[in-house]
Amino acid sequence: MRNIPLILVVLFACVIFVSFFLPWFNINSPVTGTIFKMFNVKQDTSFMEVSGFQVPILANRSDSQFMVQVLQLFNPGVKDVDKKSWLIWGVPLLAVLLACACVFLKENRWFNLALGIIGVLIFAVGAYKLKTTNLDKTVMRVSIMPGLWLLLYGYLGMGLVGLFKSIKPGQLKGR
Repeated sequence: MRNIPLILVVLFACVIFVSFFLPWFNINSPVTGTIFKMFNVKQDTSFMEVSGFQVPILANRSDSQFMVQVLQLFNPGVKDVDKKSWLIWGVPLLAVLLACACVFLKENRWFNLALGIIGVLIFAVGAYKLKTTNLDKTVMRVSIMPGLWLLLYGYLGMGLVGLFKSIKPGQLKGR
């Protein structure tokens, strides 16, 4: 019974790790010839599913202008998107590091509070960004796939477990 929060954190870390390799978004364009010539894409990518693992690889290829344009939909003002896209690989690494730290610091209230804040904050910022980005404003149709939502819900789960563990047992029962 005492290890249930630890098991949940490890389970959520596994969900985050697996969802990193699931499709995050797909790109579908009805006017394939025009748009792909415009972005200098050599292969036909009229329909393409992209996982988190693939994002930096696709953004740093020689014909990467198309993927860079897709990434700039989510952060229009960011410069050097192709180079910064490698940071996406830190997403599952962070989940694994948090789960490993939880094994050793599972009773530390401050660690659990930090875990809760980090998890909930990642979910809140990610969900806000996905909900407020206008994905219909370009010729290409970008759709969010379940892999990205699963990743965000995994961080939310880790965060809620951390917040729950940071509360003293007597605080939940009332006075």
